[in-house]
Amino acid sequence: MNARVLIIGGAGVFGRRLAAGLRATTDVELIIAGRSTERARRAADALCCEHVALDRARTMSADLRALRPDIVIDAAGPFQGADYRFACAVLEAGAHYVDLADARDFVAGFPAHDAVARTQGKAAITGASSTPALTHAALDVLCAGWRRIDAVRAGIAPGNRAPKGRSLVEAILSRAGAPAPVWEDGAWAERRGWSHCDTVALASLGKRRFALVETPDLDLIPARFAPTDSALFMAALELPALHRGIEAIAALRRFGLWRRPERAAAALTWCAKLLEPIGGDRGAMFVEAFGRDGDDTPRHARWSLFAPAGLGPIAPTLPALAMVRKLLQGEIASGARACVGMVSLADLEGDFARVGFTTKIEREALLSPFERALGDAFELLPEPVKASHRAGPVARFSGAAEVRGAASPLAAMARFLVGFPRAATAARVTVTKRANGDGSETWTRSIGGRRFASVIAFAAPSLVRERFGPLTFDLRVGADAQGLCMEIVAWRLGPLPLPRQLAPRSLAKESADEAGRFHFDVPIALPIAGRITHYAGWLCVNTDIEKVAAE
Repeated sequence: MNARVLIIGGAGVFGRRLAAGLRATTDVELIIAGRSTERARRAADALCCEHVALDRARTMSADLRALRPDIVIDAAGPFQGADYRFACAVLEAGAHYVDLADARDFVAGFPAHDAVARTQGKAAITGASSTPALTHAALDVLCAGWRRIDAVRAGIAPGNRAPKGRSLVEAILSRAGAPAPVWEDGAWAERRGWSHCDTVALASLGKRRFALVETPDLDLIPARFAPTDSALFMAALELPALHRGIEAIAALRRFGLWRRPERAAAALTWCAKLLEPIGGDRGAMFVEAFGRDGDDTPRHARWSLFAPAGLGPIAPTLPALAMVRKLLQGEIASGARACVGMVSLADLEGDFARVGFTTKIEREALLSPFERALGDAFELLPEPVKASHRAGPVARFSGAAEVRGAASPLAAMARFLVGFPRAATAARVTVTKRANGDGSETWTRSIGGRRFASVIAFAAPSLVRERFGPLTFDLRVGADAQGLCMEIVAWRLGPLPLPRQLAPRSLAKESADEAGRFHFDVPIALPIAGRITHYAGWLCVNTDIEKVAAE
């Protein structure tokens, strides 16, 4: 007798696709369940299977026993703020439980039911979806054999024509603007849901603006992979108007002007559907990691998935499909847990090919912009200078500096706008360098409590480019046994070149001091206005990262 699989929400966006996948790859007896009898019937007729009207919120174990399922899959959602009564009812009915939950709170509390699942001798698996199942499957491959993981980022970019069910919109709105603990800068910090994270280029889709979304991976990636710096999960909507609109809703919630935007889910779902004809229907997902491999070489690795037109909503169902096959084969032990490390990319390769998904893994050794610009001359530098540019992908430094202040009121205004430090005799200095996916580095400096950041990228041989907000400076770099020097040779505001005669003057130097430490000397002045700032001091590489990795 074939196993019976009941899909709650089987007529919905994800349930219908999961049911089709089960029909294509297994011989199970399917039962499509939904709150609407008519919708469930239509979905079941398309697959020649049973249907039943079932409301998850009101379903008891007795109702499930009457249907005699071996496996119950919850594809209904939303899971944000949901309780575990249905999962417990499934276990009490003597069936395995699988869901597509992507809600951080729901997945975090799920292992509390491990004892119940073990007593029943059944598996209860939560999060068998894009997050966390797919992200962890990708990271297991990307980071295999690595000595250290510094940073992890994952993101989903659906096409605008992808179906937008009310439960999905409600889930997004429920967390937009809400506080979210995030592992960032080597510590837990509070961010806001749907706050801007980065702009990421995706092959065939172009650049997308990504925002923070609260998913189980914000907890599970730090717990399982222990990145020393950060772990982010993001989402990007294709239409800037929709993406920025949710960012605006998040801002309103943050300032207390719209406390429960999820109550408008029905209206906003209707608005989103009006815009569906605009844009495309190709989707993508990526997972990337920065760290050091087994040979201690700085590495960047990215896994990407691209979905053809209209097929994006299939992706979240594939881990659940793989889990059902594993349950049928008796490969999953009893107990309640999140779907991490349970599904591999190898388990999914056949499904990717079957539905027409394209996947790609890219790996690259990371070179700092200065290594690329200097070429062989980089090896002439003193060891502390070379080490400072090779300590990444994420490297932290600390030390002290003497700061000379602005020489005029106009220079003081420029110092304030950029965020340069005030005058001090022994200011505490911290510097964090982070490699970016495009080969550039973000340098975040704190001197005497004043924090400022810039992005440095390779521009050409002997030339790097440093960006402070809208201002970009071309720096000619040179190297010898004494150290590294950088001189401003051009500047621009956005894409607009500015007169070189008005450019700030700076001849910055990096060297080794008498104690063998990295030494920096950075004078910056304006024509006529004079010195903006001049800070000089020393830095040592923090050992915190190494300690964390060792532990």
